[in-house]
Amino acid sequence: MEKLTVDELLNKDINNKIIVFPTDTVYGVGCKIDDRESINKIYQMKARDYFKPFAILTPNKDLSDYVILNNKSKDIMDKYWPGALTIIFKKKKTINDFLTANLDTVGFRMPNSKIALTILERFGLLATTSINISGEAPLNNIEDIEREFGEYIDYLVVDKAETSNVSSTVIDCSNECFKILRQGDIKISI
Repeated sequence: MEKLTVDELLNKDINNKIIVFPTDTVYGVGCKIDDRESINKIYQMKARDYFKPFAILTPNKDLSDYVILNNKSKDIMDKYWPGALTIIFKKKKTINDFLTANLDTVGFRMPNSKIALTILERFGLLATTSINISGEAPLNNIEDIEREFGEYIDYLVVDKAETSNVSSTVIDCSNECFKILRQGDIKISI
């Protein structure tokens, strides 16, 4: 595992690499969205069930190549992104089934974090999840992350960051009736 700043990470090749970095909510672990081997390693390191899909972090709101958007979901994106809101959409065929646990939906989030957005703008969409053993609280400091997962991680971003330590709110916008799946930092009523 290599500890580095976000600026140092920008000069690295992250193909077939697992990276950990702070977002506006919690620290995330991720990899390129088409990197099946690294996605499998993240499932293993977290002891995560394969039926639980990853979320995708995006540097912008331009998701038309990946998901089916409607006016209501666009309004929610405009109001809450960037921010601590993961939105579940109906996916298009451009998103691989292995990334979404064979579901016809996919979660996207645009974080309100300069560090995370800088990484996403450089490398594109990343498959991500919180850094923790599945079902346990997310780890939010460098020492705990290094001790628990250091053998799995290729790059750990160590820049100082403000995190809320509260996971994102998750809203399902894949059907006509929107549904809140997890209430997090952002409070939404629908």
